[in-house]
Amino acid sequence: MDNFLQTIAGQLKLKNPIILASGVCGFGEKNLNVLNKCGAIVFKTVSYFPKKGNPTPRIVDLGFGIINSIGLENPGVFGIKEKIEYIKRIKTSKIASFLMEEKANETLDKLEEYEMFDGYEVNLSCPNVEKEEWFYNLKLLATRLKEIRKKVKKPIFLKLSYEMDVLGISKIAKDEGYDAVVLLNSFKSISVNYKEKKFNLGNIYGGYSGPAIKVIVQRYVYDIKKSVDIDVIACGGVLNESDVVEYLLIGASAVQIGSGYFRDPQLPVKCIKFLNSYLKKEKLSLKDLTGYLLRKQ
Repeated sequence: MDNFLQTIAGQLKLKNPIILASGVCGFGEKNLNVLNKCGAIVFKTVSYFPKKGNPTPRIVDLGFGIINSIGLENPGVFGIKEKIEYIKRIKTSKIASFLMEEKANETLDKLEEYEMFDGYEVNLSCPNVEKEEWFYNLKLLATRLKEIRKKVKKPIFLKLSYEMDVLGISKIAKDEGYDAVVLLNSFKSISVNYKEKKFNLGNIYGGYSGPAIKVIVQRYVYDIKKSVDIDVIACGGVLNESDVVEYLLIGASAVQIGSGYFRDPQLPVKCIKFLNSYLKKEKLSLKDLTGYLLRKQ
């Protein structure tokens, strides 16, 4: 099955276009059988120093999606050594995610020292951390991204936020040699408990993820693919197997599964099987399917 579904995002070869998004599987501690069937795994975002995360409560289940305010709790890049035994068990493409911050270059240097990762995802967009100047200054961001790109030859993706200039940053990513942009991170939101007259999250703000954002993310994927010659990895609202096909039709090279994995840990496997059967039924190759609607215009 996997040979039929092989694809490439930038220069990263994937056995299939299903990627597990950062934050949903930690560092591979559980559900190894499912993880190894994915085209790639993006591990939990790390920062240079450990982060304790936000105050509780941190998660609100809305029924139609969730709002999380984890706050990037992580052991720091040096603390990853405690997770090596789990990471080494992953037999598919391994992508390390790191936070764009003051010490992003040093974080990447340390990740390279582990010699375990096939590529990197730069998290530009966590809705639960305070934004630095580069978030609003494209010229400064371009300089920072150039520095990072020069450090490694491995594939590097940029995970963007709807709060940013998505088109402008996608153009910068292309110019600076990044392999793909990941569209998009969760949407900054709040949730109110009217009965108790309080906020549902200890930090007030959190990132909404769920099926409601799929059509918004699809719009961004479509717009970027029409305007910028860069690979796009879609991320948002994948709850059903057919959602993956929709993203591929508008040009996504691969699709990340996030909060849908919490509701159904078998969802990645179901998506892989569905895509395989769909392509055979429609007598299409994965290459034919990817960007089909763009070519029809």
